[in-house]
Amino acid sequence: MENKYYRDNLAAILEFTGGRHLLGYGDIYRYTGLKDHRAIRKRYPLNKDGTITAETLARRLCEGARS
Repeated sequence: MENKYYRDNLAAILEFTGGRHLLGYGDIYRYTGLKDHRAIRKRYPLNKDGTITAETLARRLCEGARS
């Protein structure tokens, strides 16, 4: 079941990145404010090349939200 905040998060991320779906450390840093690469890697499931899809980031951002 899709979290009710997922689509809002995804839309905000895509607007922030200019429509790019593949994000790197710099994008995550600028969007979330997290500055430490270790903290980013701990919170978000990055690929080996240090990228994450906007969809995955949106999903992870709303995991703690209550319905």
